[in-house]
Amino acid sequence: MKKFKFILKRLLQIIPMLIIVTILAFALSNISSGDVAEITLRSQGLEVTDKSIAAVREELGLNAPLPVQYGNWLKKAVSLDFGMSFQTKKPVADEILSRFPATLKLAIAAMSISVLLAVPIALISARYKDSFLDHFFRIVTTAGVTMPDFWLGLILLYIFAVQLKLVPVISGSKLQNILLPAFTLSVQHAAIYIRILRNNLIEISHYDYVLAARARGLSKNAALLKHGLKNAVLPCITLIGVDFGKLLAGQFACETIFSWNGIGKFAVDSIRLKDLPVIQGYIVIVAITYITINLLLDILYLYLDPKIQIE
Repeated sequence: MKKFKFILKRLLQIIPMLIIVTILAFALSNISSGDVAEITLRSQGLEVTDKSIAAVREELGLNAPLPVQYGNWLKKAVSLDFGMSFQTKKPVADEILSRFPATLKLAIAAMSISVLLAVPIALISARYKDSFLDHFFRIVTTAGVTMPDFWLGLILLYIFAVQLKLVPVISGSKLQNILLPAFTLSVQHAAIYIRILRNNLIEISHYDYVLAARARGLSKNAALLKHGLKNAVLPCITLIGVDFGKLLAGQFACETIFSWNGIGKFAVDSIRLKDLPVIQGYIVIVAITYITINLLLDILYLYLDPKIQIE
């Protein structure tokens, strides 16, 4: 029952968040991008005159008060009708959703690589604290945290595509070519997770329940794996969820370098071209995705850490 109330409470909290997001999407794109009527005419290659601007303003309902404009826009946005893209002349929702699977695949692959690298390296680093391996991993993770994605992506592309010819220069969102862009995105995240998880494991290794487990005959490795890892990984879960949400918003530099047809590059191109319907649709869809991931994380915490439910 407590879990149900908690989930219901979180669902109700989403409503005001979504209202704020839609207001910001509607307001920011209109305020910061100039006259919508003029932008619409220019995007269609039509002559911009006072008469044509007045006609477009009347057609788009721009003469109505802002609250009325927002209400009309929101009615359509609820059904994912954000209008037509200025640059592609296609429905915005179709354009974004057609690119979203590529971004989703890349985000899942990048996050999987990050976790698969972080857990064993953090365990080894914590188990052999201050050893040569620990120092080596600390240097590598420091380099990983400070290394820009676009620089690493260009280096990997040059080595594996240009020099070794193991992968094509233009990957084109194909699953068999996902390793390089996913690894590029994973390095910085993995480095952060390793450092956090290592420090948590070292701290937890001195807790009474770990010492008691060792007193019962468990080796240090077994005690860390069986009793330490589960508690040490909890703070990382929130971070992983936040990072996953950021990856789902698209990664412009990585998508451009590897010719990955995701929503990040499409969104940045839309901002550059002042494609207002796409900017609005992008903000709303990414916000919904981000909020949904955070809701799922909160629910996951209920099962991983019962103390949260009690509190």
